[in-house]
Amino acid sequence: MKKIVLGTTFTALILIGGTYHFQNKSNTKHVEIPYIKAVYSKPVTYDPAQMNDGASLIFSELVYEGLLRFTENYGVQAGIAESWETSEDGKTITFKINSKATFHNGEKITSNDVVVSLSRMLAPESKVFKYYDMIKGADEYHSAKSKELQGIKTVGSNIVKIELKSPFPPILYVLAGGTAKILPANQVNEKGFFKAPIGSGPFKLISQSENDIILERFEKYHGATPKLKTLILRAVDQDTAMKEAKLGKVHDLSSWPLSGMEDVFEHGQDISTVVADTWIIGFNSRIPPLNDLKVRKALKTSIDNEKFRHKFYPSAAPAFGYVPQGFPGHVQEKTKLNEKIFIPPHSQIKITIPFGLEKSEEIAKFFEDDLRNKGWNIKTEILKWSEMMKKYENKTLQTFLVSMIVDYPDTEFLLNNFASNNPDNYSGVKDTLIDSLLVKARSLQDRIKRYKVYEKLAKRVNELSLSANLFHSRPHYWIHKCVKNFQPNLLAVAYIDYRKVGFDVQCILGGEK
Repeated sequence: MKKIVLGTTFTALILIGGTYHFQNKSNTKHVEIPYIKAVYSKPVTYDPAQMNDGASLIFSELVYEGLLRFTENYGVQAGIAESWETSEDGKTITFKINSKATFHNGEKITSNDVVVSLSRMLAPESKVFKYYDMIKGADEYHSAKSKELQGIKTVGSNIVKIELKSPFPPILYVLAGGTAKILPANQVNEKGFFKAPIGSGPFKLISQSENDIILERFEKYHGATPKLKTLILRAVDQDTAMKEAKLGKVHDLSSWPLSGMEDVFEHGQDISTVVADTWIIGFNSRIPPLNDLKVRKALKTSIDNEKFRHKFYPSAAPAFGYVPQGFPGHVQEKTKLNEKIFIPPHSQIKITIPFGLEKSEEIAKFFEDDLRNKGWNIKTEILKWSEMMKKYENKTLQTFLVSMIVDYPDTEFLLNNFASNNPDNYSGVKDTLIDSLLVKARSLQDRIKRYKVYEKLAKRVNELSLSANLFHSRPHYWIHKCVKNFQPNLLAVAYIDYRKVGFDVQCILGGEK
């Protein structure tokens, strides 16, 4: 990115359509400033029905649009739906589509687009079925026993009705999330569609290279026009991203939970927040010796989460359970241990660390040294995120460092990861108590009673030692000094509203670096 230097003949700077026009007496210089957001990986997929990683969800929120969107504080707001209402029995939700909503190719969005798009989330090949299985007829459609989905119907060209098996208020969170996106019904199932997908979100895909995904403002977006003309998602490791940030080549490092003490903050804004996540070492019980509960419990207890937190993420909150702060089931205090840890006989255990963290090698060494000194046969490996995600999906990672994000602001969606029939159950544990509690929680309309069930669920998950819980993020987001209106989202980085983000003209006047 070129540095902008203003001479003494400069008389005015005008912002027109995302491009800065530098005017003096003799000429006008046009300088377009693309907003560059560094991400730890390119999206694993552009298909919402296959999304299970943060980079893909970031892309989804920028390029696609759903019936609803999240606000910054766990609420929901209009997406392509101009209005919606729930029936008295809580089982039917009726959505009216905004007449101004169109796809990037100019086609008007209809109720049929909604039905086809949401039906894909329940299809046999969907990886996100677990979020939508409360819709009427979902099980039959997912198992291919029925070719027609009973629970999503059109009523004319601009009305959609969604029927549920039973009342389930959190369904609105699902419909505001990163996978419930509406795509053109006449193209979405065509081979090759997701190589250059068409959405209706605030930005449209222009081009992509090995590391960059170039997005451009959708001028006919039905909502408020985004302030940014061009937004680039740049896939780089954390160390490279911070070096480029210091040089003014990157505007946004919000994909990484920084501590605020990094020297990069001398060159930009420090925006701190709380997010709903838990960083864990996940345990896969499919792979010995982690099929032994005694081994899992001993390993979980042996991992010094507070020592790790203080060394690598000192501004984060301690994690004594799987559920994040502010959610039912969150554990406030660490259980006191009266006995010395007994380490059972065990075969070698491999911990996988994602490449791209600023201190990946130091983190790997920390776990090797700390656990070997306690008598564990430990090995570590560092993998690129794309490779790690493939192994995660194939359930071939034995133990692994990852951030577990609450996809939606309800504990149900986090603990549902451990349902026996959930294909995304990384732990491999099939527990009848967890399954029965999940069913019970869904049947309760009383929020207080449902929350008490969540507490029992979280307790059971902790008893089974399915993860070593390291910390809850209190990230410090590095944002370029000339960026304005960046507001964190309490739920996840993916839901940051980039429609509002722009550049500060007065800062640009002083030169960009």
